[in-house]
Amino acid sequence: MIPRRAFFLHAVAVLTLVGWDRDAFARSATRRPNGLPHPEPRLGITGDGVLPESELGERRRVLKAYAAARTHPELFDGVYCACECDKTMGHRSLLSCFESRQAIGCMACREEAELVGRLARDGKTLEEIRLAVDEEYAS
Repeated sequence: MIPRRAFFLHAVAVLTLVGWDRDAFARSATRRPNGLPHPEPRLGITGDGVLPESELGERRRVLKAYAAARTHPELFDGVYCACECDKTMGHRSLLSCFESRQAIGCMACREEAELVGRLARDGKTLEEIRLAVDEEYAS
C-alpha cells in the first residue's frame, strides 16, 4: 500500500507532466482502490421506472426503500448495488433493483437503499454517498 503523502506527490507530478484533465479526474474518482465500480448516473433519469406501491405488498421496509429510490433516482442510478446483481441480472445500478422486483426479496438492496436514502435526506453528495457505500459494503 502506498502512503498517502507519496501518492499525493506522485499525483501532483503526473498532473504537472501531462496536464490537468478535470473530466478524466472526475471519471477516475468513481472507482477508488478497494471501492465498488459505481456507474455514472444517466442524465435526466427519473423515478418513473421504480415499481409503484401497489406492486410491493405491505412490508414497511420494502415500501420505504422503494420510496427512497423514487425520490432520489439520480443518486440511486450512480451507486453500484452491493448484492452484485449486475453479474446475475444485468442491473446497471442500485436503481435497477427498484425498477424490478429484485429489492422486494433482497435485504442487501433494501439496506443499501436505506443508507443512500438517509444520506440523501442529510444533503450528502453522490460522491459522499459512494464513499459511505464503499465503507459499508466493499471488502
